[in-house]
Amino acid sequence: MIDKDNLYNQILDGYRTNYDVREIDDGGILTATAHLHIDHGQHVVFKEFEMWSADEDEYAYMFRVGRLTREIAEKIISTAYEDGFPKIKLDHVNFRHQHMRTKLCAIVFCDTADDDALKVIRKCRIYKSFQFSLKGWMEVHTTALCFADGSVTCNRYGRETAKYLKMHVDHYERHVK
Repeated sequence: MIDKDNLYNQILDGYRTNYDVREIDDGGILTATAHLHIDHGQHVVFKEFEMWSADEDEYAYMFRVGRLTREIAEKIISTAYEDGFPKIKLDHVNFRHQHMRTKLCAIVFCDTADDDALKVIRKCRIYKSFQFSLKGWMEVHTTALCFADGSVTCNRYGRETAKYLKMHVDHYERHVK
């Protein structure tokens, strides 16, 4: 059996290395949010002479529930989408700063999970392109970590996040137990 508080804090500390993490202690299932902003670009001679630039954002929402049901999984995905989608800044006038990609990650930590709920997590396919991807795109990554057996479930966009969580679970099982 995994010590869920210890593993959760280990994963949150991993996010703190590069992300702006804000913990939420209001008694709800949303326990933390994390934000990462990356500027890509190419400059000529001086930084003022910019050839191109692209902005990339990631908003991660971490939820903790005892038992993950289908209704809770749908609510978690809609919460992440409804909070993160308005944060995308598409500036149609100034083309100096270009939006490339925004990732909205819904990460669920649960004791147990129903098969229906894991199916909702796996089948989430929320993707939006802006001006036929000329102004970038947005995708929702969903991942669930079940503490009972250490299994990680994700949708096709969330494979990178699932790999990160699985790495923490494997490290925890090797070194902490």
